[in-house]
Amino acid sequence: MQDLLKYVLLGRPVKEWCLAAACIIGGFIAGKVCSWILAAILKQGASKTKTRFDDLLIAGLRLPLVIGITLGGIHLGLHQLGMSPGVTLWTGRILVISLILVLALALNRILGAIIDHYAPASLQPVLRNFFKTLVWIIAAFLTLRLLGYNISALLAGLGLGGAALALASKDTLSNFFGSITVFVDKPFRLGDRIRIGSYDGVITEIGIRTARLRTLENRTVVIPNSLFAATPIENVSAAPNTRITQTLKVRGDCGGEKLEEALALLQDIRVPGLDGQPVAALAAVGGIVCQITFVFYITRGADYWGCVSAVNLEVLRRFKEAGIRLI
Repeated sequence: MQDLLKYVLLGRPVKEWCLAAACIIGGFIAGKVCSWILAAILKQGASKTKTRFDDLLIAGLRLPLVIGITLGGIHLGLHQLGMSPGVTLWTGRILVISLILVLALALNRILGAIIDHYAPASLQPVLRNFFKTLVWIIAAFLTLRLLGYNISALLAGLGLGGAALALASKDTLSNFFGSITVFVDKPFRLGDRIRIGSYDGVITEIGIRTARLRTLENRTVVIPNSLFAATPIENVSAAPNTRITQTLKVRGDCGGEKLEEALALLQDIRVPGLDGQPVAALAAVGGIVCQITFVFYITRGADYWGCVSAVNLEVLRRFKEAGIRLI
């Protein structure tokens, strides 16, 4: 056994390789144990609260904690090998960079949990993307500094190229400020049905650059946020009801009494989803065709097409019973 431990493998004794492997494996096991202990402690405290914030925080911290402690074990393991100064320098840099990335991941998860718990639903996608981008930019600068780059010179260069960058990213900036307009003015929220330009549908996602709208034909349209600041928006969901106007054509030789009866029948229609009493008026008369304008309102949140179908079927049924013929 002693001879085996003294055997040289890749320039280092097997004993040192075993110690390095033990440190790495021990670091991973220690990370798992610490993760379980942390989860048990936090869950015990989370059980006393009714919010999901503690659960989100636990889920966000467990993986970074395991990776971070494992990296510490890898560092100790590599230290056991007694490598040359150059190799030690670069392995140390790689481990520190990995630690920076792990910390950025943990910070993003913590910020995500805070945003999901405290921020309004409509603001969550933008805030999540903004802070995620900010954290990774900071992590990138720390990594470049660790690799020996002059951050001050880099920032100065970015300042000189700022004007050119602003011109090149004009559309991106206008979309970003368009998203700010949406969240400040609040012309609509997630889940609202809106009409903008030739599109009519439900907002399913709001990002920093674009928003996604699901049309009534169940197609997804990606809309640049800049359009929200420059195009009139009709928020259909904000209205207490939806107005439906129809033109009904009946025979003109049916007589005035039948026309009066038709108006009364239309105004007396009641089906689930209707808001208030329908309105009916004789809009035009003629020897062959008379036109009736029929207006009714559908309550917000009701089954739109189901209500329209129920009203039209009721019109047909009542007119048939009354002997009123549609043209």
